Amino acid sequence: MRKIIGLFALLLILSVGVYVYWNYMKIYDDGVREGVVQKFSRKGDVFKTYEGELLGGGFGRVSAGFQAQYFYFSVEDPQVASFIEKNAGQNLTLHFIRYKKNLPWRGENYNAKNQEPGQYIVDKAEISQGQRPAGTEGANDPASQNPIPY
Repeated sequence: MRKIIGLFALLLILSVGVYVYWNYMKIYDDGVREGVVQKFSRKGDVFKTYEGELLGGGFGRVSAGFQAQYFYFSVEDPQVASFIEKNAGQNLTLHFIRYKKNLPWRGENYNAKNQEPGQYIVDKAEISQGQRPAGTEGANDPASQNPIPY
């Protein structure tokens, strides 16, 4: 009887561990979004996180009308947050990772606002290619070889 209870407890712990990893730790999706960051702030009662709103180019179709493409995200890295804050209002390219479910210390949950549910964390940001000053596209220019590392 003890072996059965021990085996059941082990299977239960293993199942919970797999569930937590699969939904909260494993990166479900990653990609880039481009647009203008129009809102960026640090907020939270217990866990202070950086939260932002990106206005993407174009419009999406919603029922009979059109709606602007907004992307809501969180930032964990203070260096990335500082770069986004300094360049708010410019056209930025943000690299994000998405988790299926959110953890409060990683940021807000924007399931109701983003097109696809999940917790979006921006881990890199750079000024979009179209926004770089003229003449920086050359092969000898170090700025074109190494984009902003944040």
